[in-house]
Amino acid sequence: MRRIIWVANLDAKKTRAEGRRIPKRLAVPNVRLQEVVQACKELGLKFEAENKKYPRSWWEEGGRVAVEAEGSKNKIMIEIAGKILEIRERKKKK
Repeated sequence: MRRIIWVANLDAKKTRAEGRRIPKRLAVPNVRLQEVVQACKELGLKFEAENKKYPRSWWEEGGRVAVEAEGSKNKIMIEIAGKILEIRERKKKK
């Protein structure tokens, strides 16, 4: 099943009304599309990245990924957010 995940859905700096879809404690501050793409690759997800504007904040840079995966969209978003945090930790250690 194809799931659309916007960068704004994972951003801890956004409120629920602004588009965050996962709990703030699991979200990532200042997410970029490149990080979401890298996380999807490392998780082995089949995806397609698109450089589009999120409708609720059309003036901001963002983007989305269309992920082919089974299971709930929420679970997939939490996995991607966790992988982004892991990637950021690895970069800090270098």
